[in-house]
Amino acid sequence: MSIKVAIIEDSKAYVSEVSHYLKTHDIEIVNIGYNGKEALEILNTDTFDVLLLDLILPHIDGMTLLKKYIKPNKKYKVICMSAFVSDDLLKESVSLGVDYFLIKPLEFDVLLNTIQRVLNNNKPIIAEIDAIDLLLEKIGFSYNLNGYKYIKYGVQIMLEHSHNMQLTKELYPRISEYFNVQSNNVERSIRHAIKLAWDKDLKKYWYKQENSYVRPTNGEFIIHLYQLYKDDQIKKS
Repeated sequence: MSIKVAIIEDSKAYVSEVSHYLKTHDIEIVNIGYNGKEALEILNTDTFDVLLLDLILPHIDGMTLLKKYIKPNKKYKVICMSAFVSDDLLKESVSLGVDYFLIKPLEFDVLLNTIQRVLNNNKPIIAEIDAIDLLLEKIGFSYNLNGYKYIKYGVQIMLEHSHNMQLTKELYPRISEYFNVQSNNVERSIRHAIKLAWDKDLKKYWYKQENSYVRPTNGEFIIHLYQLYKDDQIKKS
């Protein structure tokens, strides 16, 4: 049985591209809405497995749809899409029953993978993610790689302690202890994850952020993320 998906998105060109890709992977597009008013008609049908919801919509925006019109006891999964995200928005989305959040623009294979993931989970997996997850996935990191988990945990440790840590003497040992692996495995896994992401979207991101086409070292990338989210925390305080 194919997966049935409804799409609420204001860009007709984008909907056409997404629909074409998903249809080639045994996913049936059963409903399409290009604004909030059309979304209301779709929500009343409730004949789909997954709802792809853009938050920026004409007439009625996505957050209003979540707050007022999408039932808490819905039987379908909700994947939100937006070019802008924050931890506060993620927390509110969790409270409103969103199952996952994707940053636009996004790779269609990531979207397909996310649709399959939410259908295989009984609870919203958005509750397990934060802005670091979203950025890493957006720039090409695969969440199932060990290096992904090590990078995220390393950044979280530095944010908790509010300072940079020396990789080999402080950070790697903490990560290796937490995951019960050797420090050299941590270093190698992070390097491998960065290399794979570089061939996807990390190269473009790194040039935009650091004005460099040279692939970052483990330390350069982790410190970049630490500084990025440290500054974000300061802005919120």
